[in-house]
Amino acid sequence: MVKKSKWIGMAVAIALCGAATGCAGSAAGAGSSGGGGGGGGSVTIGESTTLSGSIASLGQTGLQGVQLAAADINAAGGLLGKQVKVVSADDAATPATGVSNVRTMLEADHAVAMFGPVASSVAAAEEQVTNAQHIPMFFHTSNDIGLTTATYSKYVFQNVPNTVMEPRAAADYLAQQLEGKQVTIATFAPNYSFGRDTVTGFIQALKAEKVNYTLVKQEFPPLGATDISSYLAAIEAAHPQYVFNAQYGGDLVAFTKQAASYGLFAKTKVIAMYDYSVLQTLGSAAPAGAIGFDRAPYWTYDTSTMNDFVAKFRAKYGDAPSEWAILGYAAVQQWAWAVHKSGSFSGDAVSAALSGAAVPTILGDQQIRSCDHQTELSEYVGALSAKPASSTDPTHLWTSPAFEAPFDQIAYSCAQMQALQK
Repeated sequence: MVKKSKWIGMAVAIALCGAATGCAGSAAGAGSSGGGGGGGGSVTIGESTTLSGSIASLGQTGLQGVQLAAADINAAGGLLGKQVKVVSADDAATPATGVSNVRTMLEADHAVAMFGPVASSVAAAEEQVTNAQHIPMFFHTSNDIGLTTATYSKYVFQNVPNTVMEPRAAADYLAQQLEGKQVTIATFAPNYSFGRDTVTGFIQALKAEKVNYTLVKQEFPPLGATDISSYLAAIEAAHPQYVFNAQYGGDLVAFTKQAASYGLFAKTKVIAMYDYSVLQTLGSAAPAGAIGFDRAPYWTYDTSTMNDFVAKFRAKYGDAPSEWAILGYAAVQQWAWAVHKSGSFSGDAVSAALSGAAVPTILGDQQIRSCDHQTELSEYVGALSAKPASSTDPTHLWTSPAFEAPFDQIAYSCAQMQALQK
């Protein structure tokens, strides 16, 4: 199990509500729209995300994390004297729908902050709306590097490893396992910005790590494709020793089941986003020995705070939290900490408070870089276990210990990010 460094203790209820200050007190400029007004009433935050289709599990559990964080804030007395209300809508993984949802939440519901979505293509479209209205946007699932470069503004915050960091971690792990041996590699990814950028990041990282590899095949099926047999046949015909797969959610479940019918897992090592949600869905069909990567696997955090959060999440939803739920909860913690710190709901105040700050969350103290508002997170990699997690949990997790790729080893520097922002 990965040991996390010591950090300031806090209640799972909400990290920002310390006994000395609390969350319930009102402050000047704490109206529901960020303007005047004092305590009392409510304030709205929005989550437009994917709640249907093959990748719905990411949006659904991410929304649960956001809702639980809001409920915990309210149970502790609210934020600046107001109860936090969450409005949500399904974007159907479609940019136009996401934009429509966000406009409604900002104009009709007067949301003061936005969270989500899943697909980075949707996120890039939504980001333009929130940027124009100076509304803070927290990406706790979508992670394309373009969100904090090409379309970045000071109102954007990304608390997930981006499409450079995540594949770099997988490449680091692979380089460590190979120890200089020559291998053949294929890639498999959804055909849009996230998938292509993730694959590009993985290949670049292999080169940087001086991995002795030959790229034998690359396949890019459409996001949500139900029949991927022709793509799998092409991969199998290339006979790679490793397949790097950038699919996720239901798409990765479908790949795993169809790949198993081809006998692919007996012939090659698959590296993919085998997180809790996917592993739970697969159950005993999880391919033992395959390599999984995850942005926040709860079982790698050896802290009482995470254990308490997992217990609370199980009690409310009847299941352990996915990385999406954990990161959604932490994103709301970041926002609420900034509101409490600044005494205001305004986007400018929240942005100023968070930029360069270290914010206590269920994941520990999270440093937010001022140059790109990227949260300094590690990425985790591990081999899938052949045994269930426990006698009461049939999910096949990872064998211990997990491989932790620290932020400073997998992230672009501020200079590199700022060059991409121009």
